[in-house]
Amino acid sequence: QPSTTVGGSSVGTKTTAGTSTMSYMNGNNLKPNRMMIPYSMIDAELDLEQDERRCLEDSALSGIGVTSSKRRSLASRLNNRPRYADHVLALRILVESLARLRCLDDIERYLKEGMEQEIRKIAQREQARTFARLEKLRGRKSRRSARGSAAHHDLKEFRRHLTGLLSAFGCVMIRLSHLAQIVRHRITSDPKTTTSFQDPSSVLRPVMAKAYYLIQLEIRGFLSACLTVSAGNDEVDAAAANKVSSTQGLFSLGIVDASKGDGDGYSNYGGLALSRASTVDLASDKYVMKVLLPMTNVAPEVRHALTFRRSLSRWTDENELLRKELADMTGEDTSSPSYQNDFRPRDGEKEMFSLEYLDLLIKKHLLPVLQDEAVNGTVQALERPNAFDPVFERNLYARSASSDPQDVDMCIACQSLYNSTGPLFMALHRLPAGGEMYLPLVAVLEHVMLTFISRVKQRVGTLTNNKTALRIMLDSSAGNKEMSFGSIMERRRAFAMLLQAYADGDLLEGNSTEEVLHKDPNLMPLAPPTNDTKPKTGGAGADSEPVISALDLAGGVDREEQNLKYELAHLTPLLEFTKDVKMKNIVVCQDEELMRAATLAHSLLKLSSMLESRLKAKGSGFYKPLTSTRALREAIKSIKTFGVKMAKFCRIDMILQTVIRLSKICKSSTIVAKDAVRLPSCVNDLGEYLGGASDNLREAGGNAVTAYTFSCLEQYIPLFLMETVRVIARGQGIVTKSPLTLNGVEALDRSGSVLYRDLKGATSFDNSFWDDELAAVSFERSASFMAMVELEMDELEAYFRANQDDFSDKDFQLMFEMDGPRRKGDIGRYNMMKRRIKN
Repeated sequence: QPSTTVGGSSVGTKTTAGTSTMSYMNGNNLKPNRMMIPYSMIDAELDLEQDERRCLEDSALSGIGVTSSKRRSLASRLNNRPRYADHVLALRILVESLARLRCLDDIERYLKEGMEQEIRKIAQREQARTFARLEKLRGRKSRRSARGSAAHHDLKEFRRHLTGLLSAFGCVMIRLSHLAQIVRHRITSDPKTTTSFQDPSSVLRPVMAKAYYLIQLEIRGFLSACLTVSAGNDEVDAAAANKVSSTQGLFSLGIVDASKGDGDGYSNYGGLALSRASTVDLASDKYVMKVLLPMTNVAPEVRHALTFRRSLSRWTDENELLRKELADMTGEDTSSPSYQNDFRPRDGEKEMFSLEYLDLLIKKHLLPVLQDEAVNGTVQALERPNAFDPVFERNLYARSASSDPQDVDMCIACQSLYNSTGPLFMALHRLPAGGEMYLPLVAVLEHVMLTFISRVKQRVGTLTNNKTALRIMLDSSAGNKEMSFGSIMERRRAFAMLLQAYADGDLLEGNSTEEVLHKDPNLMPLAPPTNDTKPKTGGAGADSEPVISALDLAGGVDREEQNLKYELAHLTPLLEFTKDVKMKNIVVCQDEELMRAATLAHSLLKLSSMLESRLKAKGSGFYKPLTSTRALREAIKSIKTFGVKMAKFCRIDMILQTVIRLSKICKSSTIVAKDAVRLPSCVNDLGEYLGGASDNLREAGGNAVTAYTFSCLEQYIPLFLMETVRVIARGQGIVTKSPLTLNGVEALDRSGSVLYRDLKGATSFDNSFWDDELAAVSFERSASFMAMVELEMDELEAYFRANQDDFSDKDFQLMFEMDGPRRKGDIGRYNMMKRRIKN
């Protein structure tokens, strides 16, 4: 028959047919597999002599490019044994040879005799590789320690060693599965083959079960040494005590003896320096205690179980899938008790397999400790009197330059919550979802989050109690929550930039009202196709909230002007500068209270962003959120909501601070000064306050919250100056006692210039939300409005004809009515000009 070569093996185009092949081996009924030999390859015709000669010739040709010395060393190392390039062809040749020699009945006995030694050799080979790698890295660590840099120790080498073991043992199970598949196919496909096996579909199952058992013993020995300190290990205990006493002498202070521990870490453990040859003979647990732990300076802890569980769980699932594929390919009865019991551990904890042993340690010894640490650590931090206070690093150089970015830590309570719950969040990604360990873990995290949220709510209430900013933020027009001041603030470009600053590179959920406010009424939304694929970023469909891409980061002057009009609907009572009662009723934060509010906003926003990142499992190029933690995600969202609320509170309070100070201009004597031009004292006071508040808030709450607190003041300060001009034009304020002078108009104009300079200086830090275009438009409009006060009547008429769209009709009417330094008010001329324009 014609044949082709696939992977070094001969594969026929036709099968040996017929009735001897079992129905479950039919290619049409075969389930797709990933690890077993394809049916076309295993059923191909085999020419024993020709295929073996061809395979050996391919192996000889593979060494043509090797030098003679290397070839001789290679030949001596292999002892002139035949090497097959294709393991499938080698297994088929082996089985065919045993079948012709009528020795298939002895194959299980042959494999069982040397099984334990072969498994141990594989582990020894991985131990030698790890030791060689550590020896190579030891010189680099000694050079780093000589330069004075502290070495960073983690479980990287332990993970690499375990990965090597699992990979090697996985290859063993695959080879044995392939051998079992070939033997079973050989027995069932040839009726002339006579064996003593009662069930051909279960041939070599005891061999595979024994190999799996021995592999589990090796893996468990490695894990037990990494997770707990063995009782009676006097060598390591005494050596560890000797290391502590030698590096912490009374007079050395860790300086004289530092090089002993950093140069070669394992030399400090009682003189246990080992060679590569001696490490090969060590058992798995002894190898970890005498080589890995000393050379990496890592102590055995139960916490390491979470690091090893994911890879071990995947390896166990792959082996289970391999067994199922073998059973599907060979017709093995998976419902029989022998199939279920052969690969199960024996009775007793000592015979427990590695994954079950790991889960038992996690359940009994690790999770209770982690849960207690999460609860107690968070509660203890919340009980501290300075739990939510700013964290300052006071030193000789207390404050950096104003243009440098501030690296601000979270408050103590938020830091404690983040650090205490870190191991539990890591366990969420390593434990099976919905298992007996997973649900209690989520419940503990929810309890910690709710406890933290209750204290945050109390803190927010304490900071915002009786403050005017809170009343304004919750104020709504006719009970419409979408038009409340807090909701209108979310339309601002600064709010989108605040969310983006704390997004930390991930997609961050926005507010539900943002999508409604940004829709264009002239555009009809397009429904997504029904067969569209789900996004990999975790979007859940129609009920999901808009992400950061839906927020308006471009903004624009026109849009900001429109948002200002909506905000002024809630701030109109505050613009009555002449009513002292209303000004006195405004309750604002003291400097320390505002710093604490900024610290709380920064800490909560940063904490929520970091906790959201912990809930996302990293995939191949994307992040996928956990789907079984809805209550936990709602708790994190509540933390973020409180952070946003405090950021809004800081911004409104800063507006009120500006209102209180600028409302005094209309009562200042500098407006009616005749001898000189002098700035009102409240203007200088406001400039000093803005500069000091900027530095204090950046030190307490970071650049993002500070930038949001000062956002849109480039609109409000010109607006308050224009309102001061309106008060003077109506004849209120200081002008009731003395007329307005040109020096007073010049003082108003200079006040705008000084405040522009002071505000720009206060916001000239990294990642500020200062808008040059918006500031230019607002301050130019304010200067033009103040300039109309000193115009003569003819000049005012000319200005009105050329710029009648710059201000409202009420403003122009007020300008024509007032008596200025160079004109007498005449409303009749304004009415006449209006009639001419209409005609």
